[in-house]
Amino acid sequence: MIGGQEVSRYLFGAWLLAKYDRNGAYLFDNTPEAFWRSFWAAFVVFPAFAILLLLRSAHVEINVSPFWAFFIQATAYAMGWVAFPYIVFHVLRLFDAGENFCRYIAAYNWARVLEITLMLGVTALVAGGIVPRELGNILTIIAIVAILAYEGFVAHAALEVPAAGAVGLVFLDLLLSLTIQGWSDRLLAGQPVIGG
Repeated sequence: MIGGQEVSRYLFGAWLLAKYDRNGAYLFDNTPEAFWRSFWAAFVVFPAFAILLLLRSAHVEINVSPFWAFFIQATAYAMGWVAFPYIVFHVLRLFDAGENFCRYIAAYNWARVLEITLMLGVTALVAGGIVPRELGNILTIIAIVAILAYEGFVAHAALEVPAAGAVGLVFLDLLLSLTIQGWSDRLLAGQPVIGG
């Protein structure tokens, strides 16, 4: 279990990184324990993610039973948390750049709490009719660009890699996220992941 004080420390570190303060990276230990404990972030932000999912469900075709819809979404959520660290571990080993891997994933995982919260806020503004849909679309694009830039800075600060390497990791994460989302949407629509 993770305590409130520890959660506050890591969220503060993520907040500093969101302000492009690289000191935030040093609030995350570069240890296997910090790596594994950072996955508590998935539980911390799950309520916000579940609400976000409900708000977005109106735009997703669902042709499966509620049980299978829950199973598909839960599996996609879990994959979203474990697939990227697994792939990054091997990519960094390939380039002999994994010295700060544990710190990076810890910072990345806690940064996702802020990212999901931001997307929930923007989506809620649109779904609640507080802003027009056109403006909501613009805000969504701005939020996505801000998140990608944020992820790039987290990689740059925590891994201590050149900007080009950080950008590469951001695109890898984006590609992986779109792939998992695409698979999830196809399964919810009652379609096979591969093929027609």
